[in-house]
Amino acid sequence: MSLSRQDIQRLLEEYQLLNDLLASLQAQHATVSELVEELSTALDGVRLLKSEGGERLVHIGAGIFVGGVFEGREVLTPLGAGYYAFLDLENAERIVKERLEEYSKVKTSLEENIEKLTERALQIRQVLERLGLR
Repeated sequence: MSLSRQDIQRLLEEYQLLNDLLASLQAQHATVSELVEELSTALDGVRLLKSEGGERLVHIGAGIFVGGVFEGREVLTPLGAGYYAFLDLENAERIVKERLEEYSKVKTSLEENIEKLTERALQIRQVLERLGLR
């Protein structure tokens, strides 16, 4: 394989750019994954509140649970842009479910992009290794 100095420079630049982009996408993926997990937990919580009475244990964070009987039929729900509203459990469930689906799609898209960019970076690295540059 014979590459010009300019071709090699372009490959090196592309390789560096891909690595930077991959780092950014992986950070975004971690954030979205946490959000998907949080939304799943919230959806489970809303569904639990919808089920018939009795005492419940509710996770409040850091492995801590509180027990009690919850009679509220509304929950304070974020609407976006820092706004919140009390919504009945049906609407709260619908909103959380929609957000969960939306962020799950974003997560899948990020995973696909990470996979494609990783493949390209690997191809470039193999070429550079054959040339004795990496």
